[in-house]
Amino acid sequence: MNGRMTPPGPAARSLRRRVLRDALVIAAFLVLTVAMTWPWATDVRRHCPGPGDPYLVSWILWWDAHGTFTQPLRLFDANIFFPHRDTLAFSEHCYGIALPFFPLLLSGVAPLTVHGIAMLAGFALSGFGAFRLARTLTGSTGAGWIAGLAFGFALYRFAQLTHLPYAFTPFMPLILEALVLFAREASRKRAAWLGFAFLMNGLTAVHWLILTAVPLLLSGLVLLAPERRLLSREVAVRGGAALALAGLCLVPFLLPYARVAEREGFVRAEAEARFYSAHPSDWVRPHTRIRPWWPGTAPRNRGERNLFPGVAVPLLAAAALVAWRRGRREAWLLGLVWSGVGFLGSLGMNAFFHRFLFAHVPGFAAIRVPARWAMVANLGLALLAGLGALALAERVAARARPFLFAAAGAVLLLDLREAPLQLFRGAAAPDGLARVLKETPMKGGLVELPGGPPRRNFPFVLRAADHGKPLVNAISGFRTKEAIRVDSLFRRRPIPDETLDLLESIPVSYVTVRERWMTPEEHEGLRQFLARSRAAGRLRFAGRHDADLGGDLWAVVKTEGAGVEPPLPWSPGPPGSAVPPASREDESLSCSVDDPGPAADVAGTLLVRGWARLPGEDLAVTIFIDDVARTPDSFQRVARPDVAAVVPSLGDCSTAGYEARFTPGADDAGLHELLVVFRAKDGRVRYYPLRQFTWTK
Repeated sequence: MNGRMTPPGPAARSLRRRVLRDALVIAAFLVLTVAMTWPWATDVRRHCPGPGDPYLVSWILWWDAHGTFTQPLRLFDANIFFPHRDTLAFSEHCYGIALPFFPLLLSGVAPLTVHGIAMLAGFALSGFGAFRLARTLTGSTGAGWIAGLAFGFALYRFAQLTHLPYAFTPFMPLILEALVLFAREASRKRAAWLGFAFLMNGLTAVHWLILTAVPLLLSGLVLLAPERRLLSREVAVRGGAALALAGLCLVPFLLPYARVAEREGFVRAEAEARFYSAHPSDWVRPHTRIRPWWPGTAPRNRGERNLFPGVAVPLLAAAALVAWRRGRREAWLLGLVWSGVGFLGSLGMNAFFHRFLFAHVPGFAAIRVPARWAMVANLGLALLAGLGALALAERVAARARPFLFAAAGAVLLLDLREAPLQLFRGAAAPDGLARVLKETPMKGGLVELPGGPPRRNFPFVLRAADHGKPLVNAISGFRTKEAIRVDSLFRRRPIPDETLDLLESIPVSYVTVRERWMTPEEHEGLRQFLARSRAAGRLRFAGRHDADLGGDLWAVVKTEGAGVEPPLPWSPGPPGSAVPPASREDESLSCSVDDPGPAADVAGTLLVRGWARLPGEDLAVTIFIDDVARTPDSFQRVARPDVAAVVPSLGDCSTAGYEARFTPGADDAGLHELLVVFRAKDGRVRYYPLRQFTWTK
């Protein structure tokens, strides 16, 4: 022994080089992701695609980490929809997405921030997965880059920005690559990788476990049927054992869905699946988020049925026909299988394929949006695009091939470009009420108000990740009868006393009220109910804990008992006061927001102007900035003769217009969301679509 370390052998050095090379590829995809999703990375702490599903998924990521370390045997008994069980199974559990981010979630990073990081990672790692798949099948790094760009930045991924589980797809190409590698050499190591990729694909989203089953089965036949490799002992024993073990690991994540379907009756109706089934024409309709510069492809909102893949990817895929004659039959067939199965599946109930699966194969009846098969098709198209680029490159001199791949990649990125994204400044930090709730012991559940539109309870679910208390009126893929009834009763005017009976029976410990999330008419009706319930000794005021939001906490006396009350921050009206009529949405109310325009840059005073008029009645106007009703520095009704000329049935329009002016405060610089609510005297309301503006002093 001379004390010297033995130098690494050739195998170790080769492995190190491969790991370093792949790490550099991932780094390159991360850099491209920052550019293609700009400006998300500039404020990843708060940026999100909208205040809806991203809030729900942020909570899911938090609960996955929290539940794993606090109640691992009851992981699906989450803190929403109290007092029901298995409530994590009301939507995708996203465990495979949350798992690598546990260190961030457990160290106190805001769940919304982790959601943003996971979304950006999903773009980069999905691209890397397709890169590996195409490189393994073709032996060409250039083909790998083209496939990676086509899949990682697929337009359909941008259309799914609000749905992290359906945009995060690294293991979809990786499981196919694992199958390819195992088919070439049925070793124990490759069988283990196949089982791991299968497990992680299933843990990422139940959708992907179900929707990749058919193309994976067909891919196995393509890869293993020749020379009867499918019947070989190594393939059957090692592959079967790896997949069986992965399947056993998935069972605890699937059983809660079966229990919920049986106990709660949560099933998807055929009519719902039919509504979200695409037509062939939907493949040429881009999503409203997407602004392609190709003529004749103007965006049109079709829900999740806008499946336009761009122009460059299909053109390169068409060039892959050449690859059939150049001996790449395996790669060509796999691309054709995945693109063909994905296309047929996206047609859903409009074609026999998915209709048969929906009716006869367990699991497929749970698919609410068959159009999501499009991601499977996009992987097949990406693989064919890589093959097409390779086929074109082989027609030119060897020294020119890198330039051809680079040019093809640049065209792809230009065709798939969606930056700059229109993002929302999400509520990443807890508000005052959430901080107080975290320290407040509870014997029952929590009801948060106001529920229902326009926020649809998503902010309450996000805040449930901050305070950890059992929320009753949550929102997810399904809702409980109690949650629906609570929101319905609180929106009635006058609010009936049976509301208290329901709160006591659940039982509810506390009710929160954020008054500045409501119109004046809405919180006036709620105040009358609260004062009446307080006088009856059934609700107890527990303090105002967020002055900016008008955030009040009320205790249900039957659950939490009586106690000393602080003074009310508002004066109850006299008994028998008139109650404003209940709010009910009516999109037919005639109104507009003329300024500021979408994505406007506002310097100094913000002017919000438009018109709001019914025949014989001007509509009331309430303006919310970042979810908070804000009192303007000045507000006036103005004449709109232009409106009267276009819509003479409105009658006198001398006060149909409105102009509200707001002076920016010390903390108002930056991106904001504007919501204008219009209300008729009979209680009908219209929530005008959210728009963003950037405010500078």
